Amino acid sequence: MVVDPELFKALNSCEYLYLREISEPEDNTLSLRIEEAATSPALISKEIAGVTFSDLRAIVSTEQCRLFELRWRSYIAYSVRNESYAVSDSYELVEWGKLVCLFSKSRFLDFVGHSTFATNEYPGPLFHLGVMCLNHVVDIVSLESPVIRQLRPTEELGRIQ
Repeated sequence: MVVDPELFKALNSCEYLYLREISEPEDNTLSLRIEEAATSPALISKEIAGVTFSDLRAIVSTEQCRLFELRWRSYIAYSVRNESYAVSDSYELVEWGKLVCLFSKSRFLDFVGHSTFATNEYPGPLFHLGVMCLNHVVDIVSLESPVIRQLRPTEELGRIQ
């Protein structure tokens, strides 16, 4: 199975993403609800430690923003990190994507290789998708691409073949 970057085009076209929900609806399945966010046109000022910063724009989600669901029928491993503490380095190789990325080499793939018996030989080619949200980074290693649905406005974007 090949992870098709076209399925992720709508997600990667967003300015920002928020992780709104993560769950395992059934044993060893994974569901993410991801909401689009954008900078507000309104300018604001903010005082921090006695210093006023002006001409700022808030990052907001509104009812007009898209809401997506990504659902994996199964996964090998997943991790959620506080975005404030997440690091990336030149060791990691991104094949494609900006907010939803496919990694061909990553520290998370290395971790999965050391902490499980899953390999590209068994049970098969492993895929590492990274979902870069404001406040959270979600890493998923699986054998398959997720089903992607756009919940707001409603639109089916892709299916596992």
